[in-house]
Amino acid sequence: MPRARRIEAIELRLSETPPCPRCEAPVLLVARYPHAWCNRVGERIDGLKEAVLCRSCDTRDLEAGGLLALFAGGGQLDAANLEAFGRLVHDWLNVVRDRVPNRADLEAEETRWRAGEL
Repeated sequence: MPRARRIEAIELRLSETPPCPRCEAPVLLVARYPHAWCNRVGERIDGLKEAVLCRSCDTRDLEAGGLLALFAGGGQLDAANLEAFGRLVHDWLNVVRDRVPNRADLEAEETRWRAGEL
């Protein structure tokens, strides 16, 4: 059962987005949202986290499919698709923000970093 979320501000960027951290292709959307965790002594640490939507990397991601389809039509938001965009972003973020990193991917990236490849 999904955990309940409090109402919080989420910043969405559709222009002047950074390159994808996975493949360096242009990013379609950046979502920045509050994120909290507990440190080693159990104190709550509040911060921010970002999720990116990439046309190249997210093509097989079921949660991103609707957003990618919306952007496939030119990516222009107007009154006709603004409500659908809001719903699709909401659904995408509800899944993306709960994902945890793949341990093997992290270890491979660390190996590349230590080898000077990143």
